[in-house]
Amino acid sequence: MRFPRFLLGAAALLLVLPACDGVVAVDSGPRPMDAGRDAGPPPDSGPVVCTPEPTGPVEAVFVLPTGAEGEGFFDLPWPSDVRRTAEGTIDMTGFPTRRNPFVQRYLDAMTERLDGFGTNGAVYFRFSRTIDAGALPERPEQSLEDGAAVFLVDVDPDSPDVGTRHPIALHFQDCPTRFWSAHTLAIRPVYGLPLASDRTYAAVVTTGLNSADGEPFARSADLEAVLAGESDAAVDAIYGPALDALEAAGVTRDAILSLAVFTTQDATGETIAIRDWMHAEYPAPSVVTVETDRVAPRYERVAGTYGPVPIFQAGELPYANAEDGGDITLDATGAPTVHGEYDARFSLTIPTSPMPAGGYPIVLYAHGTGGDFETVVRNDTAEKLAALGIASMGVDQIHHGARNPTATDPSILFFNIPNPLAARDNNRQSALDIVQQARLVPGLTFDTGLVERDGMPVRFDPAQTWFMGHSQGGLNGPIFLAIDDGARAAVLSAASSVITPSLIEKVEPLVIPDIVVALLNLPGGDYMQAFALEGFTVEHPVATLLQTWLEASDASNYAHLVFSSPREGFAPKSVLMTEGLRDAYSPPTSIEALAGAMRTPVVQPVGSPLVSLRLAGVDPVAPPVTGNVAGGAATAGLLQFPDDGHFAIFDNETAEAQYLGFFGSLLEGGPGTIPSP
Repeated sequence: MRFPRFLLGAAALLLVLPACDGVVAVDSGPRPMDAGRDAGPPPDSGPVVCTPEPTGPVEAVFVLPTGAEGEGFFDLPWPSDVRRTAEGTIDMTGFPTRRNPFVQRYLDAMTERLDGFGTNGAVYFRFSRTIDAGALPERPEQSLEDGAAVFLVDVDPDSPDVGTRHPIALHFQDCPTRFWSAHTLAIRPVYGLPLASDRTYAAVVTTGLNSADGEPFARSADLEAVLAGESDAAVDAIYGPALDALEAAGVTRDAILSLAVFTTQDATGETIAIRDWMHAEYPAPSVVTVETDRVAPRYERVAGTYGPVPIFQAGELPYANAEDGGDITLDATGAPTVHGEYDARFSLTIPTSPMPAGGYPIVLYAHGTGGDFETVVRNDTAEKLAALGIASMGVDQIHHGARNPTATDPSILFFNIPNPLAARDNNRQSALDIVQQARLVPGLTFDTGLVERDGMPVRFDPAQTWFMGHSQGGLNGPIFLAIDDGARAAVLSAASSVITPSLIEKVEPLVIPDIVVALLNLPGGDYMQAFALEGFTVEHPVATLLQTWLEASDASNYAHLVFSSPREGFAPKSVLMTEGLRDAYSPPTSIEALAGAMRTPVVQPVGSPLVSLRLAGVDPVAPPVTGNVAGGAATAGLLQFPDDGHFAIFDNETAEAQYLGFFGSLLEGGPGTIPSP
């Protein structure tokens, strides 16, 4: 395996450090409050002892930036709309880098490109003393109550939900570390309930929170000026409307101890616009080369290439190093720039059963990391679908097969965390690749001399085009389903969203925690000790940094468009998700974040209750399940398998029977049925 230059240190760690079958989350303060998967397990490495309490004022730290020497980035609660450049992007100047080039690359990319803050990341408040943790909400529901000492609320005057609180998880970091400031309270949305895109929120700490010894915290002088409307005019323009919205919601200025006001980025708009541009301006693909290379009892296999497929990412494929690019770019008119084109390899299996009048139903298959265009045949999925009379088509995912001109492991190239541009836009390019693949289906046919049915050309039914994605295919698949109407239903195996749990929990095919330790140069004998010393939890500032940058490629931000609130003119799509609760490749925390964001109910028996679904009022459902979402127009369910891992859908006979039964039921023309075990 040839590693890019920036991963040599991480690669060395992978060779000398043992893999870990467990899941670790370290907490040097109270545990995150949302019970269940989102809370994480208790710490394994013991408490970290902090230095003695400092002397000086007992206050909630709120310092407007002036550029003076010694100012701390988190001395102003962050994120904050105060921290924006003249061009309107977010200003990351002063974020603690510890001279780390990896962190600096992300800061530079964010300052140059992001129009807003994260939808899944944390909000940070500093205090001069340890806080009274007993005053904090113990469960997400309690953060919605009027008396909550800390809460998150929509304050956007243009929002239909203005004044509505958003449930949160929290973490208190008492000890200072390389990246944490001392006495920092971090709050974040519960995974599976991301904030809305392009929306202004206020995170509020009230005077109901005292220091650990019971002494009230004083407000800072800068916040007193903000509350009185006597700060800088630009600052008052940010906080004033939010304070008005808070007062309208019953929160007085006198009750506010600390405050962050921030606007989220438009996480989905650009990708949606590129999809629409493709349909309006870019040619649909057609078959370029084709041959019949296999006839099996249940299918004929046709292989070839189709094109053109646009490459929207700038730079030098496969964007291995940070200087190689990998970002999707727009021209001066806002249209995407096509930096190249390629012909995609495909493997198409056509059932030998009679062709329906409308053409064969077809499943577009997206393989996992390490697969290729033939994976759908090799893993017998094609044969099993053909037995139902369903065709299947596999292609090479980005940086796989013919799309990887190097010897570098595709998993390194696809996730590529050290290269911010590629790390974000590889997944968006992948989703747009599927858009182009789906555009092939309506016109896909072959000369009868190659393959025919009763002397007629083989065709495929656009109204019965479905999708199946596993692992990496489950990262880009939900984005495709959200932005496009080329598939009417889907099976998602080990599909996930939200990167922050993976930084701690993902140990296959690479031990991601080891890579994090190497990239951040954290001290410690192994990653568990390093995470304990650093206080590296999902709320860690660098974790939020990465999540904020990657929101545009995070399926949780798109998930509501699949069936809960589809794009105008799009029909809701039926979705079956599968989860192995022992998955070390796609952390169950992240799988469940996607299910929650999509509002996909758990199908009984329940192996792991989802906090997000409980908060959203989505109850488990008993099988068989049909027409249970979108007013009966679609079917959705998450199947959980407690004793299985990443490949549950292939290894577990019950899972296999249920997903095949779901596809088979779609042949009847309705929303489909998830059968009983």
